Amino acid sequence: MLLRRMRNSRTESARRQRSQDRVAACVTPAPCRAGLLNLAVVLLISAVGGCASMSEDDEPGFFGKMASIGGIRGPLERSLYGEESPLEMGRRYTEAERREARRCRDAFDKGDYEQAIKVGKKTAKKFKESSLGEEAQFYVAESYYAQSQFSKAQDGYDQLFEDYPSTRYVEPATRKLYRIARIWLEVAEPVAKNEIRQVSGEKVIEDEKPAKPPLDPTLRVRVLPNFHDRSRPMFDTQGRALECLKSIWMNDPTGPLADDSLMLTATYYQRHDNYVEADRYFEILREEYPDSPHLEEAFLLGAHVKQMSYQGPYYEGRELTGARKLKEQSLQLFPASHSRQQLRKDLDQLYLLEAQRAWSKVEYYQKKRRPRAVAIACIQVVSEYPDTSFAKDARAILRTIDRKDMQGLPEVPEFLESLPPA
Repeated sequence: MLLRRMRNSRTESARRQRSQDRVAACVTPAPCRAGLLNLAVVLLISAVGGCASMSEDDEPGFFGKMASIGGIRGPLERSLYGEESPLEMGRRYTEAERREARRCRDAFDKGDYEQAIKVGKKTAKKFKESSLGEEAQFYVAESYYAQSQFSKAQDGYDQLFEDYPSTRYVEPATRKLYRIARIWLEVAEPVAKNEIRQVSGEKVIEDEKPAKPPLDPTLRVRVLPNFHDRSRPMFDTQGRALECLKSIWMNDPTGPLADDSLMLTATYYQRHDNYVEADRYFEILREEYPDSPHLEEAFLLGAHVKQMSYQGPYYEGRELTGARKLKEQSLQLFPASHSRQQLRKDLDQLYLLEAQRAWSKVEYYQKKRRPRAVAIACIQVVSEYPDTSFAKDARAILRTIDRKDMQGLPEVPEFLESLPPA
């Protein structure tokens, strides 16, 4: 009896132990459960996508629809299917609205410019960023121009370019701006009238009597306000003329007046001795408009203003180098030019100026008492400008240099030995 109880007790303990082991095997840590859950989700997604791709009707699954580009349509296709939004297809104006916008053009055609300005401003504001507003803004500027109120006309054309950068009125607007700039420059500078007309491609007949400077003080002193001439701006007539020219080549860079505007701007700064600005505009003309009829003048005058920008041997020498290169290019590009003889004279003068610049380094190092630097500077003068008076003086200095100071510079003694006797 006792043995049976002991056997039953062992059997029950073994059964209980096996049950606990099974429970421990089924219970896994939290990270393992998360990994198994992620694996299950991936398998489920794969199964859904795979089943969808393997179905008989070949319908895409949920994720297939998200990645599909079949529902994307271009502007023409959207227009054909009538799926454009109001913003994409533009606003459809009613006949009453078109008639309201047409009133500005009708008033301009009849010569009622004040009414055209009044109606045009209202229409341009009401239909802003639309074809009707663009047309109204153009006729506002045209009305001011027809009344010779050129400063307001300039503001109108500039507003047109600002609101409608690719306006269909770019050609007439730039043509009017060019005429305004010419009128203002000729009024402000009667002496330069012939030069301005030459740039514009007109045939010029020289006047027998030379033009006199303007007597109007508001033209000679730019800060004085202009209250008596409605055709000119309140201040700075010349500056506003330059703004007109800039607006032309900025807003219509490929138009027929772009190179004329640049040339007129460059020659204006040249007349007023602002050689740095003149050089900048001549350079734009050379680089951007190689087919311009002003190309030869852009090279010749560009070289001249670069040379005039040079301030002396103790300043930056890029202007000398640039002027020399432009003159050499002018000789190569324009073999039939009437200025070839003058160009050669200018090149000789530039050669002497560059020699003087090199000699200034010798004088500088002499003042600093640096014989090694003096020797190197003298060798440069003799090597690059051997037929100048500066080279003669440099050879004389080299002969007086103590060779003990040239230790570590084996080239200097060799060069000294190659010098001809005095």
